[in-house]
Amino acid sequence: MAEIVQSHVEDMLPEVYELQHLGVLSPEEAKSVIKTRTDFEYKMRRRISKKLDFVKFIEYELKIETLKQARIKKLGVGEVSEHTKYRSLQRIHFIFQKCLRKYKSDVPLWIKYIKYCKKVSSSRALGFAFVEALKHNPTAVEIWIMSAKNEMETNKNITSARSIFLRALKFNDSSSDLWVEYFRLEVLHVEKMLKRQELMAACDKTLETKTKAEFLEYKTAKIVFTSALKSITMGGELLRRFVGVASVATKSESLTQFLFDKTLSAHTRDASVWCCLAGHVAEKDIEKAVSLLRRSLTLIPTAECLLAVIQLLHSIESRLPQDLSKVVATFLPDSPFPAKSADTVLSLGLALEMVGLDDSFPAILSQALSQFPDSKPLWLASLSSGAGLTDYELAVSALPEDSDIWREYLTFLSNSDPEKCADKWREVMKQGFSGSLSALYLQSVFTREGLKGVRDAFKELKSWNSVPECGYQAMLSFEKEKSNPDQVFQMYSELVTSYNSLSNWREFLQFCREELPEKISDVIWKCKQLYSDSDIAEIL
Repeated sequence: MAEIVQSHVEDMLPEVYELQHLGVLSPEEAKSVIKTRTDFEYKMRRRISKKLDFVKFIEYELKIETLKQARIKKLGVGEVSEHTKYRSLQRIHFIFQKCLRKYKSDVPLWIKYIKYCKKVSSSRALGFAFVEALKHNPTAVEIWIMSAKNEMETNKNITSARSIFLRALKFNDSSSDLWVEYFRLEVLHVEKMLKRQELMAACDKTLETKTKAEFLEYKTAKIVFTSALKSITMGGELLRRFVGVASVATKSESLTQFLFDKTLSAHTRDASVWCCLAGHVAEKDIEKAVSLLRRSLTLIPTAECLLAVIQLLHSIESRLPQDLSKVVATFLPDSPFPAKSADTVLSLGLALEMVGLDDSFPAILSQALSQFPDSKPLWLASLSSGAGLTDYELAVSALPEDSDIWREYLTFLSNSDPEKCADKWREVMKQGFSGSLSALYLQSVFTREGLKGVRDAFKELKSWNSVPECGYQAMLSFEKEKSNPDQVFQMYSELVTSYNSLSNWREFLQFCREELPEKISDVIWKCKQLYSDSDIAEIL
């Protein structure tokens, strides 16, 4: 290994010495460059080499090359030898290729190398990089696209670019990015041919054949899109990407209409597709857009479609002929639409509130609860909108072991029927799921019966279930408010016995410092039985 490294170091000496002679590098910088490169050469040739070493070496060489070019320009250095001019570029290629032979599946590194090859116009190395990268990473969609674009934009070879896309789709036929870029390729190629036709017409030459006329009507682009519809799910967002590509076409209207017609024939019951079409039409004819949205709700009478319609109407509010809330109100059905999920219903509620029609939500919510009786978010939304006793009882019967639902129910009872609330509290606190309600339960008892009552309730609570930490913390707050320091000390002792944590011991010691300094030594002694010296130091 040492002989190989020494050979490489000797090979770089003429380049470094020439740069030093020209004043591009100082003697100290030249020595530093040689030493750093030697260190990296040894790291690259270790038995267990690391990718990070290769990456750092590449970054170092790129910085040296940038510095060299900047100083040559600044100093106005004339001619440099061919060896010095290209040696550092060759070295960077060598490091990249050596690294990629070891890490063949590192797609980001391949992309970095491809971009470097393009930057320095190394077409031969670029071709090698594309072939090797795709041979080892056939599912790397970004590299396929870069390769096809290179053929089209740099090599001006549409046939080769098409061939690359077709090979890429054999491995990645479900990639929406590939289909969009393939479609873009065909559209842009037609645009180039149209410009060429214009130039030939100006020279009194024509290329009018039947085949040519069909091609200039974006026939190949339409074939690509039709194939894409069979391979990928064409939602509204993806369709917008295709429409965005079609918008650069000379005959964009006819091509865009083709996209919408084909998509609607394949996805008639997709609300996002209808909204995409309506959003496109709204730019020129708002009334037609609103009509399309009404038609979509007729074909897709679901809450999901209504939500998509409201969101679109909100985005084009400035173009509507009347107030947004009035327009949206005309879309609301007499009986609520069914939904596919509870989340959709909640989103619909937010959308209605956004347009000022939140009074329409309770009826939708009621319908949704019959569909999703086990949905906690729906019940909480229902209870927060002026529910009565019957609604709360229905909620706890639907979700009898949900502490959040019980919290809402008991909070309601504490204001409407305190006596019934006390009985319900005892009933629920005997259940295993009620731990998180302990602090609220003790607070309600303390409010009604004072310190003595809450102490009895706490003892009773411990006999039913293990009391969570929040219950002890609640009792501590009551004892601190109403009783003497000895009682508080006893409660802290119970807390750290049940929940042994550094924060609880720290709080315990802080209380002793302020109220019972004579007991600090006892507390510290107990800490030492449980924690190391470093933990004790942190507590103190």
